[in-house]
This record gives sequence, C-alpha cells and structure tokens, in this order.
Amino acid sequence: MPRKTNLSIKEYTLKNGQKRYYFKISLGENSNGKRIVTTRRGFKTYAEADQVYNQLSRVKADNFVKQNQITIDELHKIWFENYKNAVKESSAISESGIYKNHIKPFFGNQFIDKITVVDLQKWADKKATELVAFRRVIAVMNGLFEYGMRLNYVSSNLVKRVLIPKKTARKRRDTEKNVYTRKELETFLKVAKNFPIMKYTFFKILACTGLRRSECLALTWQDIDFKNNLLHVNKTLAYGLNHQVIVQTPKSKKSNRKIPISSSLRKALIEYQKQATHDKLFHTLNGKYLYLGTPNIWLKKIYDKNPDLKKITVHGFRHTFATLLISETNVKPKTVQMILGHKNIEITLNLYTHINQDNQIEAQKVIEQLNF
Repeated sequence: MPRKTNLSIKEYTLKNGQKRYYFKISLGENSNGKRIVTTRRGFKTYAEADQVYNQLSRVKADNFVKQNQITIDELHKIWFENYKNAVKESSAISESGIYKNHIKPFFGNQFIDKITVVDLQKWADKKATELVAFRRVIAVMNGLFEYGMRLNYVSSNLVKRVLIPKKTARKRRDTEKNVYTRKELETFLKVAKNFPIMKYTFFKILACTGLRRSECLALTWQDIDFKNNLLHVNKTLAYGLNHQVIVQTPKSKKSNRKIPISSSLRKALIEYQKQATHDKLFHTLNGKYLYLGTPNIWLKKIYDKNPDLKKITVHGFRHTFATLLISETNVKPKTVQMILGHKNIEITLNLYTHINQDNQIEAQKVIEQLNF
C-alpha cells in the first residue's frame, strides 16, 4: 500500500458507497499564454491515480489534449517523447517507422475512444496479408491503447479483443536459396579479390565470422587481437533519430562476443592493415563510418561485372557461414550461438533443423539410388 504523499489526489464516495480518487493538475501555460488545468476522476485506487498524475505531469502544456478528444496521432506524439529517451535510438527509429507506415495511415486522425474492435480487426487482418512481422505492428498499437488507458483517454484496451491471425498470409522470402555452397563462396571471394581491398576484406570477414553487416562496419583495429587471434564484437552501427549513422551497443548481451580468427582471415587482415589510414576498418575518405547500405552497392558492382556468379544478399554471407559451420563440422549448438551472437538458443536450433531437413532429403535420394 503506497503512502499517500500526493496531496493533489483526493478521495470521494459514489452514491453506492464505493470510494474513488480524483485529482486536478496544472500543466502550466501553453504558447498562447493559456493556463492548462485538467481533472481526472474515477480511479479505483490511490496508486492508479498517482500513476496517471505522474504521467500527466510530464506532458507539456502545448501537447495537452482534452480528455476524450485525443487522436492516435496526438497520443503517439506524447508517448514517443517518453519512449525515445528510454530505448536505443535505433529502437526509437524502428518504432517510429512502424507507426508512420502501418498505424498512422489507418488511425492517425481518429479519436482513440471512437475506434471500434471491428476497425482494429479489419486492420490486423490486412496487416497479416502484407507483413511477415505483423504481430510487431499490432503490439505497437496495443501499447498505444495501454498508454491511452493510463492517461484516462480510453476506458479499455480494445486491441486485446482482436483475434490475432495465427500466421502471415504473405509469401515469405526464400531464405533457403540465399546461401552459398563452399565452392560458390570460394568462387565469390576469388572474384571479389579483384576489387578494392576494402570491399574484399568486408566480405571476407562476413564469410569467415558470420558477423552482421552493422557489426562488421563498426569494427576498429582495436577490435582485432592478432596476438590471440580474436575479433571483438562490442558495438554496432545504426541510424539515429536524425537519420545519421551512430555507434551503439550490440543487438543483445549475447551479441557482445569474441570470435576466433582463422589463419586465412588473419592473413587477409594483416594485408589490409598495411594500407590502413584510420582507426576504423571501413570508412569514408575523411574517416567517417560508412552508411549501412554501402555493402549493398559493393555487392551489386561485383555481380554486375560478374553476371555468372550466384546472387545472394549481404545477410546471405552470415547465413552461408552458419550453414557451412554446422554442415561441415561437429560444432555444438551453444558454440554456434556464441559465435553468431544469437540472443536465444532457439534461433540457433532452427539452423540445425534446416540443415537436418536438407540431410533428410539427401538421404532419401541416395537410398532410392541404391534400390536393393
């Protein structure tokens, strides 16, 4: 039972004898010189009233909208001001993009208390046909309704009454083909060696370590331990709120890791270091970090000049490394998780399932060939 230290919160009694709490709060003057004062009533407990009071106290007078008269757009603006200060900039950018592309076009100008379950159900069903990660979009809308409830703009979270589709109706990307065999990878690297050494070294690192593109682009020479043959992954690149490249902590705690360097990669890094002019491995002419889309441009140039090469995406090199690691060695799942920096072992085990399915298909073929 919290101590009732907020003297602005008062208790009153309904006609049926039940107790409720209310408060009046001043948010100061807006840019027009008008003092903004609002009252909230109907809280069943002091704690609920105190929580909403504290949230409202952080709302600027110019951002305040009268109760039951707030649109999803206005609510998101208030919520996002708090959210962006509590998460990584990349997470804030991601959430902002989800709202802008998938929620705002449908509900941005609608008052939250006027949105119906039918509206939300039709929207959720539509998103399930358009997106693979549609549940994440619905989760953002759910969060907005929860926030609206806390600020007393809406009485219940109607998103919880939506029947969430079990799976997406959108055709998934064929990731099974986004991978090289050992021979195809060796051919690619041989071709890439004819290009500028920065480009070759980037793809060589991906092929030999399975790094994410953002992790590789963030590498500095301090991260390369030639003495112990280790590569330290302790940061990643991302786009910040001003759409500029920023450096931040890795994707998860498991992503902060040390990866052994093969003798082949060690030799390539030593050759590359001889030409190093900055502390960063991959950089612009003036030493700034590269944009995250730059490797896509590099890869396209390699494929354009060598049309006979099998085409995969930049992420396909990470998938290739994982596939070869599992199919050609006796490595254990936990070791794969450590090398790749997977947050959950389930992600790693899914890779094993994929490889085992391929083995099963191959086994059926060879047994059929024996046919005795």
